[in-house]
Amino acid sequence: MTIASSTSPTVLVFATGGTIGMRDTPQGLAPDPNFEVVLESLVRSICEPHGIDFRINHLSPAIDSANADAETAPRIARAVRARVRTWKPDGVVVTHGTDTLAYTAARLAFDLASIGAPVVLTGSQFAHGAPNSDAPANLSRAIRAAVRAASDAPASIAFGGALLPAVRATKAHAEALQAFRAERPLGPRPSGIPAHLLQGTQRSMPARVISFRFVPGVTAADLAGAVAGSPDGLIMECYGSGNAPMARPTMASTLRDICETLPVVAITQCATGSVDSTRYAVGSELAATGVIDGADMTLEAAIAKLSFGLDAGLDQAALRSFMQLNLVGERA
Repeated sequence: MTIASSTSPTVLVFATGGTIGMRDTPQGLAPDPNFEVVLESLVRSICEPHGIDFRINHLSPAIDSANADAETAPRIARAVRARVRTWKPDGVVVTHGTDTLAYTAARLAFDLASIGAPVVLTGSQFAHGAPNSDAPANLSRAIRAAVRAASDAPASIAFGGALLPAVRATKAHAEALQAFRAERPLGPRPSGIPAHLLQGTQRSMPARVISFRFVPGVTAADLAGAVAGSPDGLIMECYGSGNAPMARPTMASTLRDICETLPVVAITQCATGSVDSTRYAVGSELAATGVIDGADMTLEAAIAKLSFGLDAGLDQAALRSFMQLNLVGERA
């Protein structure tokens, strides 16, 4: 690893796993045992022509991002925060598998909002050694973006030739090189995250937040079943401007019971637009059960924000106010 001089821009590259660190095998893509050497060479080839000093760290063990759980993003955040505290780089790049990259990126946007260095996540649709792999281009864009951005720049995703806000991005294509998109711009005038919420988790285990999507045919029993595993929070993907099938038998009472035991946030299934519970009567009925208005947050951002608030120790009343703030551009 290179040692930074006093004048060179510096970047920390934190590798967590994913396709970018894999190779083809007869059984399909699998982690490349030589990836540490490969990544060192690749990062050096990107950084040296631009006069960038770098360090590389690896999450151990590396993960397939499809196996990410509630602990994954907070664990990455803790490791990155510790390394930034000791080395103080100008920028941070996190490589990650694409399956859950947008979820981790959204959570890191909250956890690492005040570390004093911009955070850029990237990965690839094809393994680093594959013909015409997108890994070198994505990593190059991420590194250059990380060292050029302001120290308080919002977390972002560098992928497929684009730089997208982490709290607005979602994976939109399973195969294309332009795998991610952000249909909504960053929310205006973010307030920032209060310092007392950045002290790390106040829970023995990280909060587990899941989602439930309304579709024709859903019953109140289906909704009750979704929380039977005792999650700590629920994101409801509603129709249009925040509507749900409230005429279904016991739907309203089931929702009220759930809202009394855990925070429930309503977002829209639509790619653009926002929840407006006053527009339709069914939306008003939904809001009356105690559901929190999620405005125009993406699913990834809503899960990240609610889990962050729960991990910070906020109670039900505080969470309602917290979710209605625009902290890092996650909502209009």
